[in-house]
Amino acid sequence: MRLILKGLILVGIFSISRFASADMASTNYQINWDSINYGGSDTSTSDSYTLRDTVGNPAAGASESTSYLLRAGYRAGIFDQVISFETFGQDIGSKRSATALIGNLITANTNDLTIGDYIALIQDEGEDQISAIGQIAILGAGTITVDNLKDGGMAPVIDGSNDYLYLLNGNSVDLGTLDNSEVKTTTIGFEINTDVDLGYSVQVYETQGLISGVNELAPVIDGAITSGSEEYGGRSSDTTLIDSTFDTADTAFTTGFQKIADDTGVQFSNRNFLTLKAAISDLTDAGDYSQDLVLIASGNF
Repeated sequence: MRLILKGLILVGIFSISRFASADMASTNYQINWDSINYGGSDTSTSDSYTLRDTVGNPAAGASESTSYLLRAGYRAGIFDQVISFETFGQDIGSKRSATALIGNLITANTNDLTIGDYIALIQDEGEDQISAIGQIAILGAGTITVDNLKDGGMAPVIDGSNDYLYLLNGNSVDLGTLDNSEVKTTTIGFEINTDVDLGYSVQVYETQGLISGVNELAPVIDGAITSGSEEYGGRSSDTTLIDSTFDTADTAFTTGFQKIADDTGVQFSNRNFLTLKAAISDLTDAGDYSQDLVLIASGNF
């Protein structure tokens, strides 16, 4: 029986906010931020640079209360709070054995890997696997050094027994061929950079279940996907979620927004991953099963 999860849609949505200012507008013009200065204030540009200049600023600084925040002085209102959001699907064709892990040094075949690639490292692939993701910093002779390994609360221990390394790239994943004797898994990694004071949230929703024609693989309902039972769902590497079960249990996807990761404050190169799991029973209908999942990153304002 072949069950394929394909057509994964990965969407990054970012929000931009600005602090309250004395906006002035007319039918044709708008001044988003004005200031009183000793000299001219202007924006100058060239092919490679942008200069926002102001001469003199009295009473510069920040003031705040419970309900308000004032940032006064040199172009204080010019602050672009943005999010960059990148996702990486596990490439099933890149599978290779991993035989050792010392710190951030992995022993594995380096064919088709390059510096800067993202990888997933998996201990005891299957129902109870332990995973981590990282970005390749150095390639040696049969060794891979990653910048850091982000795990899901427990670091993998690699000894070459059912341990594997995968390349993370593209916007789709594949669960491969399933049978009722094992749980199949795949990984969606994501990295976020946020210049947002209150941090970010990542949510997921499905446009429909994991389906083949009129047949749908049953969503997990007991918190754990086990071999021999028809079940499908996922778990997040973020173990600190408050209003979601993705951090502690295998959880079913729904058409509503579900949180799979969050953090507070400005964050750079913050990584997490979502592990998808599927199992079938003797009664599962054969077919090519597919689903669209949407991942959304948004700032906390």
